[in-house]
Amino acid sequence: PKPWHTVFRAPVFFAAEEDRLEFAARDFDSHLDDANPELAEHNETVLKRTLAQLRPLTWERKVRSAIEAQLPDGEPSAERIAQALHLSLRSLQRHLADEGCRFDALLNECRENLALLHLRDPECSLAEISHLLGFADTSSFNRAFKRWTGITPGQFRDGLR
Repeated sequence: PKPWHTVFRAPVFFAAEEDRLEFAARDFDSHLDDANPELAEHNETVLKRTLAQLRPLTWERKVRSAIEAQLPDGEPSAERIAQALHLSLRSLQRHLADEGCRFDALLNECRENLALLHLRDPECSLAEISHLLGFADTSSFNRAFKRWTGITPGQFRDGLR
């Protein structure tokens, strides 16, 4: 069991009646000396994606997914999204309204969330991000990002360093 003790830095018991991990409450507030922020961010992304898949599929989630799929082809219209979901525009609007959503707000939220995600990748240029988010050009993306966050994409990236 030595390799397991080394990895977990705690006693490990094999052939126990149940599988479990126990932590002292104070450990949740302690700092890990060998923490890896990039790994933590990746794990958080995976966790959020997994949790999202466990929630019931709402019209909001269906529309977000369709928007994200169509963004690289240019800014998707509500009509194009409705068509992709095999709905009339009015049905799409009604379903979203029933869930307290609006198409234009979902489009902006999707773009903002994806922008923040892509800007964390130093290999992804601003022109490429602009294209992936369906903007006509980089300056349109810059203006939208500043409207969402109060800073430019370049300033956001500088803050990551």
